[in-house]
Amino acid sequence: MNLFASNHTKLSSVFTSGALDVALARVEELEAQVRRLMLVQEFQLCRYCASDGDFRYYTRFPSERIFRKFWQAIEPSTSVLVYWSKAQRMGATAETGPSPPRKLPLIDEFFLYCLHTAVGLKEKVLADMFGVSTSTVSRIVITWANYLYQILGSLPLWLSQEEVRRRLPEKFREFCSDVRVILDCTELRCETPSALTLHSCTYSAYKSHTTFKGLIGVSPSGAVTFVSKLYSGGISDKEITRRSGILNILENGEAVMADKGFLIENMLNNVGARLIIPPFKHKAQFSRQETEQTQAIARLRILVERVIRRVKEFHIFDTVIPLTVAGSINQIWTNCCVLVNFQGPMELEHSAEVVAPSVP
Repeated sequence: MNLFASNHTKLSSVFTSGALDVALARVEELEAQVRRLMLVQEFQLCRYCASDGDFRYYTRFPSERIFRKFWQAIEPSTSVLVYWSKAQRMGATAETGPSPPRKLPLIDEFFLYCLHTAVGLKEKVLADMFGVSTSTVSRIVITWANYLYQILGSLPLWLSQEEVRRRLPEKFREFCSDVRVILDCTELRCETPSALTLHSCTYSAYKSHTTFKGLIGVSPSGAVTFVSKLYSGGISDKEITRRSGILNILENGEAVMADKGFLIENMLNNVGARLIIPPFKHKAQFSRQETEQTQAIARLRILVERVIRRVKEFHIFDTVIPLTVAGSINQIWTNCCVLVNFQGPMELEHSAEVVAPSVP
């Protein structure tokens, strides 16, 4: 009997010791999971953005103050965001129900979108950074692209004649006092479609690549006041101007400044506007007045070129855009163009300040 009791005690001891080892291992595993979750729960924004320079790099907002003000303006409506994939399934007329629990705080979803567009980080990198799946990253990007498109699209970008004149730099008043907008186009490279017909429509001889093409309008003070949707890269500057709708908002007596490649003079005349381009002369020298006018036009042309450069500093446009995001690229393009207005004035001598519009 004593021998049985002794053996039972030894077996119990071995069993207890083994169970404790398993339990301790499980506890350590759970603690590690908790630490990882706590790391993810911490705002990623706070981990990466500690200075104004960080905010400029990671978000393209010029400072933490501007980023916070923008977030405070849009935050109240973000609580009702529905992931885009669910919104598509429900349809436009369906009643919205509660979304599944979010994997990230809303401000980090916005930060993730900024990292994708401003820095150009790919979905796999973002998934590893935020501890979520690549499919979640994709849903967040598409959701925020469409949400910001709705918010920023409601801003009154097109300035009144009075506001344009009020902000017009003094040095341009003699020759360009009636300029309402400065136009230019830019192209974004996209993945080559397999369909031959679609490829021929999107192919750009200028870029020697398949592209999307967009028209952007800038006021003489440097503010983005017009953004067209994207078209296939094969479209001409004249045709994109006609389709964009800008002719419908120009008023009689206004002037539009554009590059010599914009063959839009007749279209502008039809709506009572006129085209300003650098004067052409066959003689070797311009008159003094022509020289001053040409210099004024060239300085204003610099504005739209610098605005486009700022748009292209959103590094999502550095590489070829895959066809898988073609459904959202129009929204992303528009968002990037409008967000340029929040980056501050252009560095042009005696230029008027670019005032960021208020977010509703």
